[in-house]
Amino acid sequence: MSDAGQNHGNRAQQAERRAEAYRLKLRGLSDRAVAAQLGVSHTTVQNWTKQEADELVLPLAAEYRNVQLERLGEMRQSALLVLERFHYTVSQGRVIKDFDGQPIEDDAPQLAAIDRLLRIEERIAKLLGLDAPTRAEVEARVEPKPAELLDLITRAKQQQEEDEARLTEGPA
Repeated sequence: MSDAGQNHGNRAQQAERRAEAYRLKLRGLSDRAVAAQLGVSHTTVQNWTKQEADELVLPLAAEYRNVQLERLGEMRQSALLVLERFHYTVSQGRVIKDFDGQPIEDDAPQLAAIDRLLRIEERIAKLLGLDAPTRAEVEARVEPKPAELLDLITRAKQQQEEDEARLTEGPA
């Protein structure tokens, strides 16, 4: 029974030390400075601050993600309603009709709804991490250096070595 109570006390103390390490890191101290202050290794401080950040930040991030997904779902439903609705072409406050007297459909609101739906879907995919990482190809062109320049560099390096040797040898 007493061992369980001790473990609980140790866990509570450990959690407090971890929280203290996190607070010190937030104040700008280095891992080594925090480690010295708390009497642990800097890798322990790194582990503690990561654990503390995960416990504090990850639940908030998940909650924020869920709120955003809910809002995006509502926006998506509104855009779908616009997409499914029939829209009349209107000019100067009047519905435009064809030669048979039938109202002419306006595609612009539906196309705008499609564009909006795509943007909403892209944002949902980003929030859920569904997009593949972006790959980039880098092409480098190396211009050959003129022989004269390489010769100058070589002579300068030799001169520097000779000067260093003279300085280390001291006066003759």
